Amino acid sequence: MSLFDDKNFIAKKIKLARKNADLTQAELAEKIGISAKQLSRIEMGSFVPSLLTFLKIIQELNINIDEFGILINKTDNKTRDNLIKIINSANDSELKLYSEVIGVLIKNSAVV
Repeated sequence: MSLFDDKNFIAKKIKLARKNADLTQAELAEKIGISAKQLSRIEMGSFVPSLLTFLKIIQELNINIDEFGILINKTDNKTRDNLIKIINSANDSELKLYSEVIGVLIKNSAVV
């Protein structure tokens, strides 16, 4: 059985990410357009979300799909893959900071 086939694995990942995002089940359910009861069933592992619901959940909670055992967008460059992973898991304020830091690094390296 692969990781993404295990309802309990999916349930735990979603529940932990929701709690880390400081959202109630009702708040997350409203954001993604499902009932709180349906989200509760998903988080208990008694129900597997549809693909569309799953994608909405991971997008709203900023969960990388590779955390479910699905590897995509991999290259032969480990540094590039690591940067992509960091960017994909960053929130808006982190992305802004990363962009500013990279901009300064590029500007300073152009001067040298």
